[in-house]
Amino acid sequence: MPSNIACRDMATDSETVARKRAAELQFWRKEIERYEKWFRGELSPLYRTPSPQRHEKVRAPNERHASVLTWHKLHQEAKYLVDLDLDADAFEGMTLLEVGCGPMPSATCFKGCRLYCLEPLLPEYLQAGFPLHYYGDVTFIHGAAEAIPMDDHVFDAVIAVNAIDHVDDIGATADEIRRVLKPGGRLRMHMHYHRPSICEPIELNDERFVALFGWCGELRKVRSSRSNFSADLPEHQNFALWSNF
Repeated sequence: MPSNIACRDMATDSETVARKRAAELQFWRKEIERYEKWFRGELSPLYRTPSPQRHEKVRAPNERHASVLTWHKLHQEAKYLVDLDLDADAFEGMTLLEVGCGPMPSATCFKGCRLYCLEPLLPEYLQAGFPLHYYGDVTFIHGAAEAIPMDDHVFDAVIAVNAIDHVDDIGATADEIRRVLKPGGRLRMHMHYHRPSICEPIELNDERFVALFGWCGELRKVRSSRSNFSADLPEHQNFALWSNF
């Protein structure tokens, strides 16, 4: 395991959580195969992103790593800037936490900040083939959003992109974000409103989001849409961008 990953496990015996995590891992294992096909030009576009030209491909010791790193560079970093509606220097000079980074630290799109990425499945993503050890400027935190293994009020800003609907306990997650965020700190979240599913068991709407995060001063909904950088949503689903700055 990479030395820059903080190994602090949050164990649970919940059958529901175990089933959810197994489904998430199955999804991401299939995604790696899709990235490889996209990298070779066999699947284009993927989530609206054309296959890379030769000069756009990131070099790595093997094709799997190269495909994931290229996808991270061309799709994920661009997606975060668009979906969060921010410039790359939005958190310059700050200590930034991304809650639920998944198998890629897409918040590397933000320059000049000290980036921490929280994720409960880091070892499993490494075993699935995601090359987390290439991101030397990121501090990964192996832990759950319900019990973030960090001191109080250490982050200048907290972001999440399609993540907190994946957690096990949304109330505890909101409390933990409040605890680790500095008073007056920045909060920005791109939300997916949908009915519960195995991987995304939390059903959110505007009223519930405000009830959970209303403690954040000047919180407002920046925009609402059925389309984001990657896809269009079916009826009865929506994206919402919330922020206090």
